Amino acid sequence: MFNLDDLKQNLNIEQLDTFLFRGTSLDLGLPRVFGGQVLAQALNAAFRSVPEDRKPHSMHAYFLRPGDTQQQIIYEVDPIRDGRSFSTRRIVAKQKGEAIFNTSISFHKLETGLSHQMDLPVDVPMPEDLISDTERLEKFMNAHPNAPKPFSFPQDVIDIRSAFGAAFEEDRENFDGFWFKFNGKFAENPIMHHTLLAFISDKRLMGTGLRVHNIRYQTHKILGASLDHALWFHDDIDLNDWILYYTDSPRAERARNFNRGSFYSKKGTLIASSAQEGLARIIGER
Repeated sequence: MFNLDDLKQNLNIEQLDTFLFRGTSLDLGLPRVFGGQVLAQALNAAFRSVPEDRKPHSMHAYFLRPGDTQQQIIYEVDPIRDGRSFSTRRIVAKQKGEAIFNTSISFHKLETGLSHQMDLPVDVPMPEDLISDTERLEKFMNAHPNAPKPFSFPQDVIDIRSAFGAAFEEDRENFDGFWFKFNGKFAENPIMHHTLLAFISDKRLMGTGLRVHNIRYQTHKILGASLDHALWFHDDIDLNDWILYYTDSPRAERARNFNRGSFYSKKGTLIASSAQEGLARIIGER
């Protein structure tokens, strides 16, 4: 397993040249590279290539090929524009000479302007009133010893508390949500705060659209893969407190599953948004 320092070191990838970076994969027990890892490493590389007064405001990515967890990943950053207020970077992630992922990320110099937001959904329980998903998972596996064990992060790295029941429990409407908090203190380093938010943004997002159909990875054989992923950063990010990741799925059709996400601070500020479409081919029941 790994700890939080291992995760931060893994996502703060090695810089080989001005616009060339190299990353590796932590062992998450998955057959391919976790999409959130590639999103986070690409953002980390791009962030370190722009002026310090600019922060990312949008990221649009495509997953092209499954990543091999045993191979290093090379990130090529293309500095395609630096304007007076905005900078744009295009990043391609490669393994064995082939692109497995690409993204465009736009950075913006801080400005003031109009301000409004959609409020945090009503009746969402606070994290102090919830048990951890680690406890939920232990109870679930005791009751279903033959079920495939769901993917989860180590409890000492990140505390996740499902607001509407965990993904492996009973299904409900086409929405989901969980509070999360990394188990460590973070300095005022915007690069790492954004990097880790990108990492967690791929957690459970695609599964949201399966829940309304009473389908889970534990009950059905599913050929699933993230196809694309978008992030918008609206405000400063502080990972020293709880954050709610609220997701919903407006539409699923033609073996594709569309999902959206909203990140709220504990004070109710909408700090970031996400959207993702995934391939979801249902092969049959387990």
